[in-house]
Amino acid sequence: MYTCKDCKWYRPIDETKGDCFGHVVPADMPADQCPKKAFELRED
Repeated sequence: MYTCKDCKWYRPIDETKGDCFGHVVPADMPADQCPKKAFELRED
């Protein structure tokens, strides 16, 4: 299952959390719990 850290909108703050459209979210939160429902897989 994908997590927030796999999303192209996720910007890391530190090892455990990041910013997503102004929301601080855990890096390992399941993508289906995205607060903005905007998950898009990062293409690295």
